Amino acid sequence: MRLTDRYTLAWQLAASLLVSMFVAGVVSVSFADELETPVQRAPVFLQVEANGETLLVLNEKSGTLMRLDLNTGEILREVPVGQSPFDLALHPDGTHCFISCRRGQEIVEVDVQTFEVRRRLPLLGDPTGLAVSGDGLRLYAGVHSLDQVAVFDLETGLEIMRLTAGNGPEWIRRSPDGRVYVTNLLSNPVAPDESCRNEITVIDDASSRVIERIILTNANIGRQIAFTADGSTAVAVISRPKNLVPMVQVARGWVVTNGFVILSPFEEMPPVQLLIDLPNQAYADPYGVVMMPDGLKFYISSAGMDMVIAVDLERVRDVMPKAISGEIPRASDHLGLSRQYVAARIPVGANPQAMALSRDSSLLFVANRLHDSISVIDTSSDIVIRTMNFGTYAETSPVAQGERFFTNAARIFQNQFTCTSCHPDNGFDGLQYDLEPDGLGRNILDNRNLRGVRDTAPFKWVGSNPDLTTQCGTRTAKWIVRTGWLRSSEVVSLAEYIRSIEPVVNPNVATDGELTSAQRRGKAFFERTRTNDGSPISEENQCHFCHSGPAFTNYRKFDVGTKAPMDSKAEFDTAHLTNIFESAPFLHDGRAATLEEIWTIHNPGDRHGISSDWTKRQLNDLVEYLKSLGAAEGSRR
Repeated sequence: MRLTDRYTLAWQLAASLLVSMFVAGVVSVSFADELETPVQRAPVFLQVEANGETLLVLNEKSGTLMRLDLNTGEILREVPVGQSPFDLALHPDGTHCFISCRRGQEIVEVDVQTFEVRRRLPLLGDPTGLAVSGDGLRLYAGVHSLDQVAVFDLETGLEIMRLTAGNGPEWIRRSPDGRVYVTNLLSNPVAPDESCRNEITVIDDASSRVIERIILTNANIGRQIAFTADGSTAVAVISRPKNLVPMVQVARGWVVTNGFVILSPFEEMPPVQLLIDLPNQAYADPYGVVMMPDGLKFYISSAGMDMVIAVDLERVRDVMPKAISGEIPRASDHLGLSRQYVAARIPVGANPQAMALSRDSSLLFVANRLHDSISVIDTSSDIVIRTMNFGTYAETSPVAQGERFFTNAARIFQNQFTCTSCHPDNGFDGLQYDLEPDGLGRNILDNRNLRGVRDTAPFKWVGSNPDLTTQCGTRTAKWIVRTGWLRSSEVVSLAEYIRSIEPVVNPNVATDGELTSAQRRGKAFFERTRTNDGSPISEENQCHFCHSGPAFTNYRKFDVGTKAPMDSKAEFDTAHLTNIFESAPFLHDGRAATLEEIWTIHNPGDRHGISSDWTKRQLNDLVEYLKSLGAAEGSRR
């Protein structure tokens, strides 16, 4: 048995034991310390409690909620809550909280005092950010893979409506003025030659209706958002990819830039995007943001550089009018501008994401997700004064090492980006890129989803890389990161981590795995061997010939008539169909915005399946079936 398999098996056994203990009600305090197998917690959310003496910590990988003593660093209580917890929202009465569990497809209500689970609210999809309404009667929950916000009636525990958000709702927070802001991870759909357009969705809390969609041009990967105490200013973290120019820009420090957007809800002022980067030093993957109560400073965590950035908000406000008027040209791309408003750059632990202020705001607590620790920053000096370690993280496992390489920018030229920058949440950014080796302006390629990719070799759209170690090795070093990159053994660890990435749970599959009537019709149509008039379809033009096997790919290349004028080759790797419902846009260059467009627009010669005889109902049924392909087992309740 390989080392990675032993770690995986050990973790599965430990997780099964914890779930059994939870159901039986016999889980003890600090249960992870009792296990022989190392347990990685991966803290992703922090909340200082009202007493100011304890900290609530939500752990992604161990699936637990714990209470930490801020004076001693001791774990006072820890209980399992669900699979892949993401966010926590405290009820206004302070007695209970709600926790979103992405793989569990549920929201868990927990008594804050006793840590007992009060109830579990099932949800169709993978819940992300949470916010409780001002009156405490409703709960807003982002549903990432369905681009929706679910609204729950907290008295009955029932879902009462779904609102359409942007692409991949990420973080939800209620502003002091009574509006609910939803950041979205990915750009709204755009054509391959158009700039990305990230959305911040604004909901009126009183009516639970979407009242505004703030579009951030050239922005992507929206993460957390924070507000000044009076609600007059909001800060959200973003990245600014330059995917419309060739990747030679890596050498110029300009492929991905990292920063934030300032919103001014009370003023007639457009959103202003600014960077935290320097001309020769980037701060990859901005993630968390926390605002000081006096509104003079805010903090951003750079998850890719293991840094926290302190930003002077008053100096930002001085820059904003000049950026809007054009007095500072292209301020949102100005790599030297951050010198005017960044007050400090503070090294912390590995992969910092969540942050929280102490009750008196004198301390900032930073959750180091891949170090199972919390850095404590003195907000007056902006210096780390203490680190609280609470994990038994298995740092020596190949998968754990690979995840550090995947999420860290230290070995990339000028630290501009990480694997996560283009594959956020282990998925994809929905954009297209022009890589240099085959000539500038040629062979534009859509970025591919890494969830569930392990058994889908060969890699690249032209199928030229036989395995993940080839994909992640010398080619990546030469054409993407532009550095010495990783040693051979480190590339193997990175590949092991990518192989470990699971598909998201598919909300288009019933809990019992049964297909709907439309999906059954779509399956039969997918497997058809004759056209509607009875004519035989050649074997190579039947859907299930190319898209066969567990991952719905036969691992071969075919010419299906999608060669573009600037493409060098006509044959492309057969894409796997695992969780294709979340992988838009489609085709090798992302030209098809939806599954329907593959055949209604981009298959005029019937080379990508015989589609010229399809009825509208047949197309709808086929799409319903395709959306059902993917992971459903092992994560549904």
